[in-house]
Amino acid sequence: MAKLFLFGIGGTGSRVIRSLTMLLASGVELPNCDRVVPIIIDPDAHNGDMNRTVALLQSYQQVHRRLGQQEEGFFKTDISTLSNISADANGGVKDTFIFDFGGINQSFRQYLHYDQLSVDSKAMVELLFTQDNLESPLTIGFRGSPNVGSVVLNKVVESPEMRFFADNFQEGDRVFFVSSIFGGTGAAGFPLLLKNLKDSNTRLSNARYLREALTGAVTVMPYFALQSEENQVIDSNNFLTKTKAALSYYEHNLPGLDALYYLADTPDTPYDNQPGGTQQKNKAHLIELLAALSIVDFMQYSDAELRSGAPHFHEYGLGGDSMEVQFGHLPDETRELVAKHLTQMLYFSRYHKQHLPTDKAPYHDNLKLDYALRNEPIFRELNNLLHSPEFGIDQWLQELSQNRRAFRPFDLNTDDFNAMIAGKPVEKKWNDFFNKGLSHNWLLDNLNKADKSINEPDNFKKLLALFYDVTDKAFEEKVKVV
Repeated sequence: MAKLFLFGIGGTGSRVIRSLTMLLASGVELPNCDRVVPIIIDPDAHNGDMNRTVALLQSYQQVHRRLGQQEEGFFKTDISTLSNISADANGGVKDTFIFDFGGINQSFRQYLHYDQLSVDSKAMVELLFTQDNLESPLTIGFRGSPNVGSVVLNKVVESPEMRFFADNFQEGDRVFFVSSIFGGTGAAGFPLLLKNLKDSNTRLSNARYLREALTGAVTVMPYFALQSEENQVIDSNNFLTKTKAALSYYEHNLPGLDALYYLADTPDTPYDNQPGGTQQKNKAHLIELLAALSIVDFMQYSDAELRSGAPHFHEYGLGGDSMEVQFGHLPDETRELVAKHLTQMLYFSRYHKQHLPTDKAPYHDNLKLDYALRNEPIFRELNNLLHSPEFGIDQWLQELSQNRRAFRPFDLNTDDFNAMIAGKPVEKKWNDFFNKGLSHNWLLDNLNKADKSINEPDNFKKLLALFYDVTDKAFEEKVKVV
């Protein structure tokens, strides 16, 4: 059972994993693996971006567990915590998607035991780190300082989690790293982890499997700016300088990498300057969605393709410099990959919110939805996944549409299914009483028909199967192409 171990490093890592989870929720296929194992590495335990991603992953996990294995459909891909990949219940790692730093409640000076160092060692530390570096509290991460991150993140390499990961790594498993290059945690963590996994002298178990494992990464270059403030901790004016320095290092220090993806965008409206903590919660961005698609692209390559010759290097370009990106702006390959699935998910989410609670129909009665929607926990979990203002799919689509480089393939302000795809309204024949395009009644009729043909005793599984089949039919018959 092949696995993809997905290391999300720093805030960008969490945000990209959030977008990937949304794609998988919509039914996007992730080939060449049976399970995704996200491992989020961020010392900032209160980071807002990280914690809402974790809440999303936990909710997704519950829904997928109830659904079980399926050939196609919403939430079909298995997303697992590290502890769940082994039958050993006493593996010694927590059942969480987050690497456990154990709460670093100290400054970098204290972490180094600076006051106990010799005079010569103190001089060396002062040569490598500024006073601001030394006094920086590690509770909110590395605040854009990869030199600090490279020291602290050595703890990851020596941790029980990494030993557990290596102990359970099997031939055929793959590894992918998600990180930014212009901050502190990602810029330091990615090359450090890669080097240790590919080190011929590593003390980790299954060393040969780790060295030979197909390994990819997406390196996210600057795509947002931060507001300039007095006494700011992080100055986004330095992002490009940091990027150039990191790229020059990456050029010669990324051993064993089979594919590397580069992404960037011209920053526009700046985000609030939050160095960490609960307030660091950026709106979902098109770049993060494209970074998530780089993971899908990597997994679409066969073993033979990735092992043939030199590493693969990829960049991504839109057809035009549009500030409002719709499906038509995406290259054909990307559009074919996401347009149908995201549209199906939007139709499902909108119907679930607007019509499902009040439908009076055979399918609704057969599934006993009046009771289930109010009382069964898994139905409440699905409601969270779709509509939670904190981490739900509705919220994610709204955020994508609100950035200055907006991903706006849908009109999210309409309840008319015919008008939800921007620039591609479903055709209606006004002279034909029975052809109103994609209406509530059309969807309701097809739900009732599908209910008769799907033999599934579990009402939750059947509900998801019903909506996947009906929204698939809606797209194929009413939308066709976008």
